[in-house]
Amino acid sequence: MRPDFLKQGDTVAVIAIASAPSEAQLAANWKEQLESWGLKVKTGKNITATYPGDFAGTHKQRAEDLQEMLLDPEVKAIISIRGGYGTMHTIKELNLNLFKDNPKWLVGYSDITILHYALQKMGIESIHGAMCGTFTEEFDGFSQNSLKNALFGNVAAYTTNPSKYNSFGTAEGRLIGGNLTLMRNLIGTPSDNNFDEPTILFIEDIDERMYTIDSKLWHLRESGHLAKCKGIVVGYFTDTREEEQWQKSVYDLIYEYTQPLGIPVMFNFPCGHEHPNASIYLGRNVEMSVGENGGVLRFL
Repeated sequence: MRPDFLKQGDTVAVIAIASAPSEAQLAANWKEQLESWGLKVKTGKNITATYPGDFAGTHKQRAEDLQEMLLDPEVKAIISIRGGYGTMHTIKELNLNLFKDNPKWLVGYSDITILHYALQKMGIESIHGAMCGTFTEEFDGFSQNSLKNALFGNVAAYTTNPSKYNSFGTAEGRLIGGNLTLMRNLIGTPSDNNFDEPTILFIEDIDERMYTIDSKLWHLRESGHLAKCKGIVVGYFTDTREEEQWQKSVYDLIYEYTQPLGIPVMFNFPCGHEHPNASIYLGRNVEMSVGENGGVLRFL
């Protein structure tokens, strides 16, 4: 199920799905940016709410904002202002079938992977892309234009530079994934994706130790998830600690898990907790090819 792409004059909603936004994130120029794209902006009534644990209000309040925007016929896309932690609690207070009855784009990354993964299980496309809290002076043109193009249906493909970690080949399948930590947390839950249909897996993460990355990759492998992948796309693994103690980089570690699979693996994909941050359609069938000149990820 693919929501309608946006057009000039459409309305987007900005809400807090997980952690409470900071003052700087609330004050960022996201409203002005979105309006400059010809869009109208609504904000959730609980976007400034707080609750112990660094949540953006209670779990029920966050779900109420999401439900209200899903039921609002004017809203065509819902963008999270930030990630953090708490989406797994938010969706427990929400009837996810509302996305089927009211299909519209859901945008975010990091902790929002929980919601992306649930939508992927339901066969609904969503956008792994920049959140409004990143609309600061440092927000680069590529990330901005990539999000705009994704919302308006103008993203066809991305190319990547060569990497010594790449595994060559071509593959086609449904693009799923997001933050590695959250995907591992979802194994065995109702939102887990079983990868039984041809699957291209995208992974990224931030601020993890080498042993936690290792344990998550081990879990994906031992659960059988990695063996079912037709291809893997590796985004940013930002601020990974203890690489010196392990005497290897995090990408060396990922290579050790992906190379034996005998499938195409694309490193250097510009997506995750850094800029430039490419917006991608999760749940969409894609074609990937990896060779000596780098990689291509094409949305079908």
